[in-house]
Amino acid sequence: MSWRDDLRRVRMPDGRMMIGASFRGVPFFVESGDRAGGRRTVTHEFPGRDEPFVEDLGRAATVLSVDGYVLGEDYVRDRDALLAALEASGPGELVHPHYGVMQAQAGQVTTRESQRDGGTAQFQITFRRTSPTPPAPIEAPDLGELVDEAATAALVATETELVESYDVAGQPSWATASLGAEFNAARLSLLAELEPIASTIQDAAQLNAQVRVMGAQAAALVRTPSDLLGSLSDVLTALVDTTQSAPRGVVLALLDVYDDIGQVLAPAATTATRVLELANKVALVAALRRWAVLEAARLAPQVAYETLEEAQADSATIAELLEDQAGAAGATAYPSLVQLRAQLQRAVPGDAVLARLVTAVRPVSIPSLLLAYQLYGSVDSEAAIVARNRASHPGFMAGALQVLSRDE
Repeated sequence: MSWRDDLRRVRMPDGRMMIGASFRGVPFFVESGDRAGGRRTVTHEFPGRDEPFVEDLGRAATVLSVDGYVLGEDYVRDRDALLAALEASGPGELVHPHYGVMQAQAGQVTTRESQRDGGTAQFQITFRRTSPTPPAPIEAPDLGELVDEAATAALVATETELVESYDVAGQPSWATASLGAEFNAARLSLLAELEPIASTIQDAAQLNAQVRVMGAQAAALVRTPSDLLGSLSDVLTALVDTTQSAPRGVVLALLDVYDDIGQVLAPAATTATRVLELANKVALVAALRRWAVLEAARLAPQVAYETLEEAQADSATIAELLEDQAGAAGATAYPSLVQLRAQLQRAVPGDAVLARLVTAVRPVSIPSLLLAYQLYGSVDSEAAIVARNRASHPGFMAGALQVLSRDE
């Protein structure tokens, strides 16, 4: 088989298949052509160095310079059709006898006709190979923002369900007092879990003051259920905005609050008042517990997790609690809880590149500084290794030690 047999053929206006080219389906003959391409590079030359560094920036654009022509009794018609195809906007399909089929953008076109070469129009055409569609920027979603929006929607739906199932109208003070006790138990649990996280005395004092104010307002808050969850969220937001502690501490504290809520004994349902009191208490406890897990989900994407295992553990724990809450929710809150669970699992750990916990075995005791240097090439993370392994003495590190994969 000759090389001529491999050349592309196109259908001419008279129906013949001949070696040639076409653009947007308009055929023409090719006399000669040039192809430019290669790689895009930048040469960096440095003082005192004889050898430059050539940086590769990727493949250069393919540029075809084509000398083509049309001829015959109907050359004027063929010339005008080819000019119309070349001057149309956007890329088109180029069939080239030597370089095959590609999407190309026509550039500058020069046309030549003469009396001596009657019945012929010659073209000099520049084509640049291109994508059929222009590249569009890909907008990466803010996964943390999506979680925040889903948590807010779930909180609003939770408040709506609480208002619908909670009725203290006409209830005596002793009936609402037990509701206040339930709210106070949640309030004090929140204070106990969050106070150690406050990084400064000022933060702790502010947290304590806000929680005390809620205690003074408890009797009023239990009669206006729409304000209950918002008051708790305000305290949490103020702490997160001011404290220098890691958000994960707040997440874990909220999960502990979730477990603490609902420990007050329920009244015996012996009268109509007691039946309503019990129904209110069940609705209040359910809303308080759901509030805790919603806020934990909201904060989880803000945590700078040290290991993949930590991120996966928190995500799985919160997702399981959200699934439990969705199973117990009404039609109003169910969709938002399911949506929040899905957004959380996308966001945590998300696309973060996190280290894994691995085991480094040292059969003979060595000092923590030496261990850190062996693992890191520096001693910067010596304290972290000691803390992670709860070493009784940093001078004697031995056995199976937990370190981060990047430490190795």
